[in-house]
Amino acid sequence: MRLFFGLSLPEDVRRAAHARALALCEHTPGRYVPPENYHITLAFLGDVPQERLRDAQEVLARCIRSLPAPRMTLGDTGYFGRAQNAILIIRVQAEPELSGLHERLVRELLAAGLPADPGPFSPHITLARHARIGALPAGNAPSFTAGQAHVFLSARDEDGVLRYTPLCAAAFAAHENSP
Repeated sequence: MRLFFGLSLPEDVRRAAHARALALCEHTPGRYVPPENYHITLAFLGDVPQERLRDAQEVLARCIRSLPAPRMTLGDTGYFGRAQNAILIIRVQAEPELSGLHERLVRELLAAGLPADPGPFSPHITLARHARIGALPAGNAPSFTAGQAHVFLSARDEDGVLRYTPLCAAAFAAHENSP
């Protein structure tokens, strides 16, 4: 199972991100991500045996249960990589910052004998891959609070389309008793 920890987006934020993608796709060709796959990655695990899913869920819950729910705002449109073959993104600002959580998740995953990508962390929403970057206009900047983090499965469906499916959730401290 190919897993990662991430934050789902509220529907209004998903719509705002998709509106930005639609505004860009005419001038910025690329392979655009389906809006139902929009999320913010906290840590990438990679291939994990199914019998270790519970261990991954426990690491996520242990790392976030004492933390306040982060307040996030969509930022500028940007990209990773080269302008002719880029990953088109929306940067995300968070309060409190998510970099400390990312580092803790990686440490706890490795201590539990699970894989973790310790690479650079930059909170974002991926809009497209293999994009040719042109002008990147500013977009609206909705804010939201993430009450939960999820263990996501990354797998291709029967049509070969990559889908991200939340398998289980863990609540931040301020949202443990919320519906």
